[in-house]
Amino acid sequence: MKDTTMSPPAPRLLTSDEAPLWDRNTFTPGAWAQTLSMHDVTEIIDALTVAQHRLSGRDLVTDRTVSRDDFPLTSLVPRLEAMAADVADGRGFAVLRGLPVDRLTESQNLLLLRGLAAYLGSIATQSRDGQLVRDVRATGNRLGDASVRGHQTSQRLWFHTDGADAAVLLCRAASATGGLSRLASAGTVHNAMLRHSRPWTAELYRPFHFHMAGGNVPGLPPTFISPVFSLHRGKFSTRYVRHTLLETPKVTGVPLSKEAMASFDLLEELADELSVDMELRPGDLQMVNNHTVLHSRTSYTDPPPPAERRHLMRSWITFPHYCGRRAAAVDEYLRFGWLTDDQQRELAASWSEPEAPASGATA
Repeated sequence: MKDTTMSPPAPRLLTSDEAPLWDRNTFTPGAWAQTLSMHDVTEIIDALTVAQHRLSGRDLVTDRTVSRDDFPLTSLVPRLEAMAADVADGRGFAVLRGLPVDRLTESQNLLLLRGLAAYLGSIATQSRDGQLVRDVRATGNRLGDASVRGHQTSQRLWFHTDGADAAVLLCRAASATGGLSRLASAGTVHNAMLRHSRPWTAELYRPFHFHMAGGNVPGLPPTFISPVFSLHRGKFSTRYVRHTLLETPKVTGVPLSKEAMASFDLLEELADELSVDMELRPGDLQMVNNHTVLHSRTSYTDPPPPAERRHLMRSWITFPHYCGRRAAAVDEYLRFGWLTDDQQRELAASWSEPEAPASGATA
């Protein structure tokens, strides 16, 4: 899995100018959340009424042109912009509580998410076919099948990052038990790793192959190549999706090295120790920075019928001022969501097979 054509940079402790640095002891419970007032909820319902008229007949899962004008807010605008700023340039996550999801149909909640997202950043794609909203709920499938993603299961998820610059989750229905959201500062985890093992930290600065789970153009490479850790232009960034990294050997035939697996294990162990944990309630809107925050979820069980299963709606967001956050072309493309067919064709010209670990160095 290692690229032996270049040595990784020598890792060093990150500063708070390079990454938000916090752990579970930094915040008082709920310090990251804002709760809407009755006046705020009325303003949102009024905006939703306008949006239903303006956007009637449009496919909100794929239509990129939903704007603030389509979902007109006034007094809430500064708070939503401040929320986005907290996520982009502050601690890296925020929660807005009290959205009236229980008064809305599923299609109205989709419209609500699209309307609020227009105030948080530019919408990004989540699939090769251009989906802008994904349902996060259990389908009965389990991880291990390369076509199954974590948001389709009720299993515990490893700490990871999503695509684009940030992820936005709207909680419609909660689980019966479990499903706790867990967030960890990637910079704090990095520094803790460095104090434990410099070689294992350096390992994550090397290029890795990330499996695209069938989202590649047929006949083109099934992976894209990017480091887990990046420090570029004075800003730290992480890209980490353990289950796709573990799936990569199935499509490349090249196993992961012992060093890579040890690095993944250490990252997971420290993220678990340092995380902030929260319960997402119906009506919560959570926003998480994918460059600076690792996130996870505990396993959960759904309530028995006729109660609705746990259901969140997810969008990905791009921050315009994040241009050049990471060095490589693929990393800039991924800020806007899924790689387009043209981008995959361009990247295929410089794609190379992963290097096989030295004999006896595989996991």
